[in-house]
Amino acid sequence: MITLSRKIEILCMAALLLLSACEKIAIPNDELTPGYNKVYSAAAARNPNRVTIKMADTVYKLTYGASYGGYATPAADIQVQFAVDKEKAQAFNVANNTQYELLPEGCYQMGQLSSVIPQGGVSTSPLAISINPTKGMELFKEYIVAVTITAVKGEVAINESLQTAYYVVKASLDFSDFPEFDRSGWKVSGVSSEEPAEGEANGGLGLHTIDGKASTFWHTKWDGGFGTPPHWLAVDMGEVKTIHGLNFTGRQSTNNGKPNIVEVAVSDNGTTWTPAGMLTLANTNARQQFFVPSFPQARYFRITVAANYGNVEYTHLAELGAF
Repeated sequence: MITLSRKIEILCMAALLLLSACEKIAIPNDELTPGYNKVYSAAAARNPNRVTIKMADTVYKLTYGASYGGYATPAADIQVQFAVDKEKAQAFNVANNTQYELLPEGCYQMGQLSSVIPQGGVSTSPLAISINPTKGMELFKEYIVAVTITAVKGEVAINESLQTAYYVVKASLDFSDFPEFDRSGWKVSGVSSEEPAEGEANGGLGLHTIDGKASTFWHTKWDGGFGTPPHWLAVDMGEVKTIHGLNFTGRQSTNNGKPNIVEVAVSDNGTTWTPAGMLTLANTNARQQFFVPSFPQARYFRITVAANYGNVEYTHLAELGAF
């Protein structure tokens, strides 16, 4: 049997439900206003944009432009202004702890400094910076250029977080442009240490880096104690050559000790050495190629293993070449 108090409770609940059903509840509604529409640089979403071009007397193009984002397409044309902003490029270095130099003014030319996002459209037509690397860029050096949206005309704002596109540009070369040096007249003129105990199958001596066999390798001393780092190996090419780069083939194994950081030096007499660059090798058995900065002329070159994989007391290398 339902008590009187329970009947009253049920009636109250029914009254509340009836009131709720009749009450008009205000639901928040975001208005689609022009304030949500903004102009931005699509390239800024990829910052920094890394671009490698070939060092040649040729004009290359870096594209830029502006896009429109919002709830609808623009109801009228939007005029957009652009500029190269040196101060923002410097600010990028400060914010990211980098030291890129500004792209030399003599090697590039801006395209249009203004363009239009047309009524009903979503972007300007592609614009371009024209770059000729031979007009002031140094080979293998990275430079920065910042292209920013400076102003827009129309009922729209600039998306400040995507206002500026940063391009990091480097001029490089193709390995295929440089033939391998013939190593038949080469000699290993010195090593920090080597390990004959590796036996005939493995080699172990410095000369095994130029024997044309990836199955043999130079290994620094381990029998009776390890050789003292830093470990190095020097090559006499028999004549003066312009050294564009070096190639390395790692020992065909999973052993620790493969070179990681390699310092390169060159010499005319095998005694007095001049630094020629630093290379970072991957931990792989595969052949790796690297350009040497400044393309030095020399008869001798030397590699010094400043760091190796596994941080062990020895190092090893199967093949060493140059081009």
